[in-house]
Amino acid sequence: MKFTTLITTSWNDGTAVKPALLHRLTDSLWRPFRGVTKEGYVTGHWIDDDGTEFRDVCLKVSIECERGRLPEAIRAVKRLGRKLRQRAMYFEVAGYDGVQILRIE
Repeated sequence: MKFTTLITTSWNDGTAVKPALLHRLTDSLWRPFRGVTKEGYVTGHWIDDDGTEFRDVCLKVSIECERGRLPEAIRAVKRLGRKLRQRAMYFEVAGYDGVQILRIE
């Protein structure tokens, strides 16, 4: 399976995540799966359930692994979201479940 997520480049207050930290966190996501495709930076907008609007520049990454590792992939993306203090993380599984928004809180 192939899963895709978006890794924010800024904290919720708008300040930039330091490049070294962003690199370490990205590495911690993909290394257990032994490969990643960094698709580049994308800009996104979303409105949370409480009406808060977010605008983010994110690094879009895709990782391929065995389908049986889906729970591990979800845990890895949630763990990354907690480290970045996110409310939710974009999570898409190509040809399987489609897009999910993983709640972090």
